[in-house]
Amino acid sequence: MRRAPGCYTICLILFGMMPYLPNAQAGLERGLKLNVDGIERSYDLYVPDQKKQLKRPLVVLYHGHFGSSDVMTGVNRNKAPYKLWLKLAEQNNFLVAIPNGEKGSDDRRGWNDCRADTTTNPETDDVKFTLKLIETIDQTYPVDQSRIYATGASNGGNMVIRLAMEVPEKFAAVAAIIASNPAQTECIEKRKPISVLFMNGTDDPLLPYQGGQVGKDRHERGTVRSTWESVNYWVQVDGTDKTAQLYRYPDNEQTDNSTVYRYTYNNGTNGTEVVLYEIVHGGHTSPSQAERYRLMYRWFVGNQNHDIEMADEVWAFFKDKAKN
Repeated sequence: MRRAPGCYTICLILFGMMPYLPNAQAGLERGLKLNVDGIERSYDLYVPDQKKQLKRPLVVLYHGHFGSSDVMTGVNRNKAPYKLWLKLAEQNNFLVAIPNGEKGSDDRRGWNDCRADTTTNPETDDVKFTLKLIETIDQTYPVDQSRIYATGASNGGNMVIRLAMEVPEKFAAVAAIIASNPAQTECIEKRKPISVLFMNGTDDPLLPYQGGQVGKDRHERGTVRSTWESVNYWVQVDGTDKTAQLYRYPDNEQTDNSTVYRYTYNNGTNGTEVVLYEIVHGGHTSPSQAERYRLMYRWFVGNQNHDIEMADEVWAFFKDKAKN
């Protein structure tokens, strides 16, 4: 007799983690392999349908804890604000790499970010994996080395912060979505200027806006600094203006019970800047107008803002940044 699906399976479907038979997306190369430290790593790569042999910018997208590249690109047929990066790549002729993390002690995929007090992150060298990933892609599709960017959500956003701390010379800019600096870090902090964007919800139930324990009473997930402490860290590293330029986005979608404020710190060293998108009453979600999470998912992770499109805002931040 076939068993009925358990709660675990049902939750995976509801939360967008259960892979359905995916629809092929033009330009998306899936299941590519790369060996790092004897471990076979995997990633997807989106290549725009523009055959110019010019060097192109590269954006690397990192999924969250319990996620995958399929979750990011939406090939599992669930709502995915990050899949809009593929459309942006086609329109603006840049490459998009979507790597997969490895499993940690809780048997869930994720990234070895800077949190020294978490016990569930994998022990893989994900900085080394990232650098080899970029090198490998460049061998087939020439990459503009002055315009490499990284963004990610949750644990993926924390991984992006590690890249900014340890290999800032490799990236023109990074964007950490629903993520903050570690409260206890194991990273080697170079403290070199790099443009950094944060986009965090003030009512995030999993990664507290005011800092503290990550997860709902799950002490093994470690701790983070508050969003403002994280912003101030990078303001000091970049040497930007101490006072931000403030912009309030129109509250076009009042039914989402959320508004957006953008704080921009300009005039950093080498043209760097630090930006915070404060999602008032936002949860552990990526804002999106087009990709709206299901009610059951929002019940678990909190409110989703619909006034802005996360991918559009981050690309607007990235596109004019370049390493000297």
